[in-house]
Amino acid sequence: MEKGSRSSSPSPNQPPISREQALLESFFHTLSQFAFDKAKDQVEKEKEAKRLPLVSSTPWSLLMVALSHLALAEKMYFSLPFIAKKFLRKDSVRDSFKSLTTELKRIEETVHTTAAFGSPVEGSLMAELCRHLCQFVQARQELINFYEAMATMSSSSNVNCADFSNMIDEICRRHNKGFHHPILDSIKSSFSYEVDILSNLLKAQCDMAEWKFLPSLLHLHESHVKLSSWCHVFPSGELGASLTLKKSLFGSTSKKHVEAPFLYQWLGKLQDAVVSKFTLYFYRILGRQTTSADMKSLTARASVDYVGRIAAFIRRSDAFNVCMVLDTRQLDPYQGHGYHLPQDIKEPPSGLGAFPAIFSFPGERPVDHWPNIVSILLDKVQELNSPDKPVYLFDNRVQSTYFLTRVDPRTTLVVIFQSKRSEKDSYVTTFLHETATLLRNTKTFAMLKQGGKN
Repeated sequence: MEKGSRSSSPSPNQPPISREQALLESFFHTLSQFAFDKAKDQVEKEKEAKRLPLVSSTPWSLLMVALSHLALAEKMYFSLPFIAKKFLRKDSVRDSFKSLTTELKRIEETVHTTAAFGSPVEGSLMAELCRHLCQFVQARQELINFYEAMATMSSSSNVNCADFSNMIDEICRRHNKGFHHPILDSIKSSFSYEVDILSNLLKAQCDMAEWKFLPSLLHLHESHVKLSSWCHVFPSGELGASLTLKKSLFGSTSKKHVEAPFLYQWLGKLQDAVVSKFTLYFYRILGRQTTSADMKSLTARASVDYVGRIAAFIRRSDAFNVCMVLDTRQLDPYQGHGYHLPQDIKEPPSGLGAFPAIFSFPGERPVDHWPNIVSILLDKVQELNSPDKPVYLFDNRVQSTYFLTRVDPRTTLVVIFQSKRSEKDSYVTTFLHETATLLRNTKTFAMLKQGGKN
């Protein structure tokens, strides 16, 4: 039998539990399955069955009211309306969690004074449960702040994923040992899935920015496993039946409509976006493991087919080359493409070699143009660090045009033409802006502002 749904008729090896404790376990298990309305109905029926008034001095009746409010707050939380409506009206989600803290503390304070009147649940258990639920509500409020910060940064061209990674890790650290009451196991697991997925995806982003192949791959794999495991908590025949996940990390996205809450769907979209970025940053490494036809098929199945996008741009614009340049200075250790054993120590590259091409299409990096590209990177640092518009240069000597835009702190996207092109060429500048925005994942962060339907 699933966790949180123990029968009140226990096995010989299981201590007996009351009907009320079984109700609590069932409520939190149902809540963890995103069945918010069903969970709310469970406590509403309990109030009706016991003929509990809306306002009562007994801890049990107060707890039923608080749990009903919790189910509603969780439903709103997973649809993220607090971001879209933040500046439009009163923040009902945040206020709901704040009110819950007050309610739960009130129950904890009154539980001992009313114990003599015969509570259906042992007073110490209810007080402990309320204390742990207050910790859970605090964690929710911190995650609300996190998602709001991420949505706000979506309008910036300089997103520092390390800041977000540190923020979510701090939330993990602070609440790792919190709300661990056995009755809350289900929502503790749900919370852990959410923050672990976020932590791994943000770490993968940070590792890619430093061009670390194996760490970013391991974080992507871990986030994929967590997403898949979280999916399996849904009840079969209900929500779970409408969910079909990718079997592998690089598999195609399901075509079925996913009826999971908006937040769960958004985490899946973030996973897809980071995987797509991975296929571009480590295209050459991945290509060594298979045929060019299989690589084309692999990238085509990604949520963003960067290689296909670049190839189409080159055909339509008559560009000579599109490449991604990495600044390896102070990058320790830098060992080149692929995975390297820890004991493989190499001399750090210098000169032009300190700026390798991590991606080049078509073919290898254009060696003749590399001195010009590195010169621009060194001379136009300030302009590249403010990537509102691409850096432009036409070299009359070689009759070539260069467009550059910074994607990550160490990575620059470069387009080369072997002819003179206008600085205001809208097709080129639009391609650079859109590609850089996708690679920074600010478009995915901006999806948070849309929220889900209540």
